[in-house]
Amino acid sequence: GTIHVGVTGSTFRGGALQDASPIYRLTGGAGVRYIYPSGLELESGLDYAVKGASLKGTFEDIPITGTSEITYLSVPFLIGYRWDAIGRMRPRLVAGPSLGYKTDARISYRAVGSDLEQSTTDDGIGQRDLGWIVGVDVDIPLGGEVLFSGIRLTLGQSNARTVKPDVLNTTVAWVAGIVF
Repeated sequence: GTIHVGVTGSTFRGGALQDASPIYRLTGGAGVRYIYPSGLELESGLDYAVKGASLKGTFEDIPITGTSEITYLSVPFLIGYRWDAIGRMRPRLVAGPSLGYKTDARISYRAVGSDLEQSTTDDGIGQRDLGWIVGVDVDIPLGGEVLFSGIRLTLGQSNARTVKPDVLNTTVAWVAGIVF
């Protein structure tokens, strides 16, 4: 099995977005990894992540910032390849699809220069998030376990919203964990 934690930087792409900035949140998950002697690996599990973006705009000529936070439980299906060790480290490349299920969606608004913030449920968010993951990890054997750390890019392929134009999630995650 595997357990990992990390930090994500997430934003939106597509649509008519011009001022989307990333938000940074914690991520984590657990799963299984099957390692073939050839170096090929299969990995799946359950991941928790908050995706979204910080957006700038105006409301009745008042500049505002808004933060969209969408919480997902995702199931990745990854194929990996592990190269021969470089010293104690074994680099690996992973790629594959991920299907996320929305558990919560909130949007917060704040007038620029004000401490007053309003937050509400965002009902315009779709229920699922389909994306492609590409990542690079480094495995380090330690006793009978393996520690790992890596960077993973998830490019959303489905509209995060329920209306057009399409707005797609884009997330970069740094994760660290243990294989036991």
